[in-house]
Amino acid sequence: MLGRKVLVLIVWTSLLVVLVSCGNREHKEPIILTINFPSEKLFFEMYGYDFEEKYPHINVKVIEKDTPLDFKEFFPDVLFFDQIHTYKKLISDGELLNLEKIISDAKYPISELTPIVTDSLKSEKDQLFGLSPSFISYAIYYNKDIFAEYDVSFPKNQMTWIEVLDLAKQFPNKNSDGETLYGFKSNYYKDIAFSMILRAGQTEGLTFIDPSTLKVNFISPEWNVIFNNVIDAFREGAIYSKEYDPNGEVEPAPILTGKTAMEIQSYSTAYNFESYSNFIGGHKIDWDIVTVPVSSRDRNKSDFYEIQEIYSISSRTEHKEESWKLIEFITKYRANNQDEKQLIGLPAQIDFIKPVNDHDLSPLLFLGRANNNNNPYEFVDYSIINAFKESGQDIIEEAINNTNYSIEDMIKSIEIEGQKVIDSMK
Repeated sequence: MLGRKVLVLIVWTSLLVVLVSCGNREHKEPIILTINFPSEKLFFEMYGYDFEEKYPHINVKVIEKDTPLDFKEFFPDVLFFDQIHTYKKLISDGELLNLEKIISDAKYPISELTPIVTDSLKSEKDQLFGLSPSFISYAIYYNKDIFAEYDVSFPKNQMTWIEVLDLAKQFPNKNSDGETLYGFKSNYYKDIAFSMILRAGQTEGLTFIDPSTLKVNFISPEWNVIFNNVIDAFREGAIYSKEYDPNGEVEPAPILTGKTAMEIQSYSTAYNFESYSNFIGGHKIDWDIVTVPVSSRDRNKSDFYEIQEIYSISSRTEHKEESWKLIEFITKYRANNQDEKQLIGLPAQIDFIKPVNDHDLSPLLFLGRANNNNNPYEFVDYSIINAFKESGQDIIEEAINNTNYSIEDMIKSIEIEGQKVIDSMK
């Protein structure tokens, strides 16, 4: 009898606790939170499902647009950007909420994010209007066996473009099996030689087009040095020059197949060596990495970093608190639990970047971010730059195949013909 009374008492006590806890639980009205993103499916796979599970009263509606610039009257609550210059433009337009106080009040661990990300996203007044869970970085991957076979010294961190090209020219054009061997491959797949020239100039802080007038100018000793060295490396067959064929067979990166001694690739290549070696016909590569080419003026900085996933809060939103919850979730909680290969880049919280099969990945991130960005694509319409590249590539290929074609005459032709192409597109 006593046992039955105790049992009844326990049941009533448990019920009372449940009722009290339910009564004290804050009722949250369901809301719809809008965000632009290129793919609704991808967003929910990456973030949306887990976020809605954590915050069941918030329903996320994805508007499939790449950039907030596509919106005129209506703005989503949370804005996604894949380009920093678009993000900076909306800061100037007053369309983004200043996150400094929100970050402070939420005790968000901003110090855990790499300065590569936070410094890139700061406004002219040194304030944050957006955050990112990731960043893109590049490195020079190299095949240690090829270097050893031909008794060439391994590449080093913080080499300039000229030093990389000089190293590439030390390899023969054929390997011991009679197959074509290259000393270096860039990360370009079209208009390769001219793209490399422009990229080397960009690293050195040089410009070739005035964004306001669209006038082309390569007249400088520095440009002459770059043109000479790149053309010479192509003439010697040291640089991989095969362009991507959209109708051709899909081929793995030459660094994975032993066809090149060095190759510039993004962080993701570090995860591909082991998987490729397990394919039929694949073989194990003894590889390592060093930093991308740096400027001769400042070897401690890199202009190869990219941020392609930025999240901000619209200054027009009526759901500021919920918008912050989504950004906090994406950049703090979810990023911690996401496989590096699934992120759009390396984790901004760099403590989560681990070695790949004992390979140190620090060359991907130990250089500081270059202060000046002179990427022409951020100031001139991409179609104009691409048309200019195509025009210049034709002239450069002629110069590569004709050693009597002087560099000075080639540069003059590129300026004249390239300007005609640009003027026709104004």
